[in-house]
Amino acid sequence: MPARAAVLALLLALSLGLFARRALLLVRLVRLGRPVDRSGDLPRRLLREVAHVLGQRKLLQRPLPGLMHALIFWGFLVLLTTIAEALGQVIDPDFALPLIGRAGWLGLLQDLFAAGVLAGIAIALWIRLVQRPERFIGSHAREAYRILGWITWIVLTLFLGNAARIAQGVAEAPRAWTPISSLLARPLEGLSEGRLFLLEQASLWVHLALIFSFLVYLTYSKHLHIATSAINVFLAKTEPPGALTPLPISLEALEAGEQSLGAATIVDLTHKELLDLYTCTECGRCQALCPAWNTGKPLSPKLLVMNLRDQLFAEGPGILAARARGEEAQATPLVPEVVDEAVVWSCTTCGACVRECPVDIEHIDTIVDLRRNLVMAESRFPQEAGALLRNLENANNPWGMPQSQRAAWAEGLDVPVLGEGDPAPDVLYWVGCASAFDDRARRIARSLAKLLSAAGVSFAILGPRELCTGDPARRMGNEYLFQELAERNVATLTEAGVTTIVANCPHCFNTLRNEYPRYGGRFEVLHHTELLARLVREGKLRPSAALDTLLAYHDPCYLGRHNGIYEEPRALLATVPGVRSVEMPRHGPRGFCCGAGGARMWMEERIGKRINEERADEAAATGADTVGVACPYCLVMLDDGHRARGDDVRVLDVAQVLERAALPEPAPSPTD
Repeated sequence: MPARAAVLALLLALSLGLFARRALLLVRLVRLGRPVDRSGDLPRRLLREVAHVLGQRKLLQRPLPGLMHALIFWGFLVLLTTIAEALGQVIDPDFALPLIGRAGWLGLLQDLFAAGVLAGIAIALWIRLVQRPERFIGSHAREAYRILGWITWIVLTLFLGNAARIAQGVAEAPRAWTPISSLLARPLEGLSEGRLFLLEQASLWVHLALIFSFLVYLTYSKHLHIATSAINVFLAKTEPPGALTPLPISLEALEAGEQSLGAATIVDLTHKELLDLYTCTECGRCQALCPAWNTGKPLSPKLLVMNLRDQLFAEGPGILAARARGEEAQATPLVPEVVDEAVVWSCTTCGACVRECPVDIEHIDTIVDLRRNLVMAESRFPQEAGALLRNLENANNPWGMPQSQRAAWAEGLDVPVLGEGDPAPDVLYWVGCASAFDDRARRIARSLAKLLSAAGVSFAILGPRELCTGDPARRMGNEYLFQELAERNVATLTEAGVTTIVANCPHCFNTLRNEYPRYGGRFEVLHHTELLARLVREGKLRPSAALDTLLAYHDPCYLGRHNGIYEEPRALLATVPGVRSVEMPRHGPRGFCCGAGGARMWMEERIGKRINEERADEAAATGADTVGVACPYCLVMLDDGHRARGDDVRVLDVAQVLERAALPEPAPSPTD
């Protein structure tokens, strides 16, 4: 017994020592990055741990792969008790866990969950070898098979050891409570007691050797997420998904060389962004939903993370060594040495990758940090995007139109413009740049203004005092310009005494609601579909005219995925007589982007198929004669997509549909 205890102690010390040595390096590599505060909202973080980690909620969004992973994960939680038993039994064959060790229910759980792990592995092999989904393109397939084989042998040696103990008559749980192990024990019952003991001990030692070696290996493998995913989920943002992690810019810190503008090298990424790199499971769920990847662009959120992870492991230890010597190591520029510029600029910031990721990797923050460095530090961006930035800087809107024309869309509607010193209305209508200056989007503003007036809502607009919210500047990477616009808009709204805002643009809505509070702008912000749905429920608007149309509703990314508003637009459309709805295959949380987000509205799409044309093809395939939207960007992009197809599908905002039903044009008189 002392010899076995000494060998076990040696193996345990060796494996834990190697694990700790590697873990210390991994921690030091993460600490190379920029600090980011993720300490608040503890109750919400703990609840998310329960839902995402223990409950596997995000993995179960895809039933079969989710079941596979859940069976393996939950199985190993239960099998922690068998590992503890094995550690004791290699020293003392009569060892059992205190209090619960000989309980029948524990033996049943161990038996069933061990079998569940094997079932999960079988599902994993079916998915990889038979289904072979495209989302695994670029993942490390051999390593995945190696890990699956490793886990299989861990469970098989557990079953073999249990069967040998049952055959000896020394099992902890009553035989009837361990049906699978008891079944495996039957062929062993003819063996001598000595051979059974040797078989049991050999199984236990191999079982523990596999576990100890797996513990060390996972710190070097893509399965590092086993150790880091719970931490990464805990540290994920608790703000709404549409809120980017800010980059406060201090001119004094910049002049002193104490601040970086975005991510130029691997050490400029934040602690959370570096931890994301460890946590990627290479499952490819982000890749499968990415509109850029699905239309032939070079951007794969998965491959982006994998490439950055490889760079961190290749360059990080050298940087640590140089700093230990008191030297400053020259780190490799991430763009274009590690990440191609086309990858950085292909992102629409639609959020599909972040929502789909089972371990809460924040791909958009990483991409925007890369853009921030390119735009603010190096002035490198697509040529046509330069016009966007110049227009924002000089005219306070992306279109470069005079601010004096902000209210031109409302000509003839008697829409009140809130002047300085005027009392604040019940609702301020934030028109947004698209609805103020784009000819097609202006129709949304006119429809909404008519509906609000008809419902008796006290509202006004800011007119020339309304500036761009800064959303396109921020998503493009010009954080400084965004902060300037945000501070000026917040000052205007606060001075005007505004308390409630309605916006028909989800990008404005998201910025006002989720990002302006950091700059002191705390208002009640509604999307126009929310307000219109409420007005219909209250009977202040009565859609009565039948429209007789088959409508496919398109979910705007910044309304749906980024803010969770899916039902209000659909409920509103359901109140319109004659509107028959049909869903596109990709809708709701897995809706497909129109291609305009992330400042892509102002960039040419030169690689692959145009995203808006892909979405227009999908809408046309439903047979719908109308596409419903709730965003001016989506209206413009999808209208362009259908025009490129040459079909006669109409693209209408929900407000336009409601206006036609609730405020129909009077029929011409016979004398007209």
